[in-house]
Amino acid sequence: MLSTDIIVKNFAEQIIAGIKGNIRNKSVTQYGAMNASGSMADSLGYKWDGKKLVIFSSEKYFTVLETGRKPSKGGGGSSGESLKDKIEQWIEQKPVILRDITKKSLAYLIARKIHNEGSLLYRKGGNSGVISDYVNQKYVQENLTDKLFQATIETILNDFVKTT
Repeated sequence: MLSTDIIVKNFAEQIIAGIKGNIRNKSVTQYGAMNASGSMADSLGYKWDGKKLVIFSSEKYFTVLETGRKPSKGGGGSSGESLKDKIEQWIEQKPVILRDITKKSLAYLIARKIHNEGSLLYRKGGNSGVISDYVNQKYVQENLTDKLFQATIETILNDFVKTT
């Protein structure tokens, strides 16, 4: 018989492993998986205090993996430079083959497109499944609720047998 703590911790570890796998391997657009540096996948963790389970990412824009990035308000400004820098890093990590354009110019053009129209995933309607493949009612029911229910029944039956 498994304790509630073990069931919940196993569940949290399954979710994290599944999302990490999706980040590293799931092709969300024609450009392949979202994993570039590995920092987003490595940012996942969980906290369980015996009553509440929290699965989290220490990265600020984790949910963008699911929905894509919306267009910017006000045309970008200094956040545009930050996005451009991140895109330059992405170009280095992917690797992208540059033809007749510099890395800085390509990053600028991509950042401008995202600022004006949102990311490709966003423009396609979001819902990549990177997160929602594991954070959804059916997955929670099958991998947590049902197991907790079964463990509770086993505990009740074992206690009943011991007292009779």
